[in-house]
Amino acid sequence: MTDVIKSTGKKEPFKPEKVRKSVENAVTDAGFTVTSKMDAIEHASQDAMNIARDKTEISTKELRDEIVNDLEGDVPQAAQSWRNYEKQHGNKWK
Repeated sequence: MTDVIKSTGKKEPFKPEKVRKSVENAVTDAGFTVTSKMDAIEHASQDAMNIARDKTEISTKELRDEIVNDLEGDVPQAAQSWRNYEKQHGNKWK
């Protein structure tokens, strides 16, 4: 089981559904439907799960960087939406 280390230092169990929901939110905030960008959602979510699976601990920053990098290649508007969200609400993925 992988623990995620939050920016506060708090640890919590890795939850793939939280990652997937964050990716879906970035896609929809960028003006796309989840259905239309399912491949990109799967790609980013699966990559995050793959890097987390092989570790006992992973930082939110490492997860965030992997997700945004994948989105940048697949749906640049969603990557920008992610960064805009961070600017507005603070970067919880530090």
